[in-house]
Amino acid sequence: MNSSKNAHNPNPEEARHINCYRCEYLFITHEKNKRYGCRKFGFKGPYFPSITVFSTTGTKCAYFKLKKRLQDSESLLNQSRGRE
Repeated sequence: MNSSKNAHNPNPEEARHINCYRCEYLFITHEKNKRYGCRKFGFKGPYFPSITVFSTTGTKCAYFKLKKRLQDSESLLNQSRGRE
């Protein structure tokens, strides 16, 4: 009986979508019905590209690339905590 519940409630880690705001390839358009775009995949749509990719392919986006400024800030944060 529990196995049927697990089929409808995926692991929270699997259910989370990639945050496109942190991705180098996201761009915002000025089109009312297609607000978000992905430079890597080459499309625009009304939803975050990661959601479109997941709903189309069933897998998380393979091209997610953290923005350079976020990489630098995370690196500095880790250095200040003594992790690097």
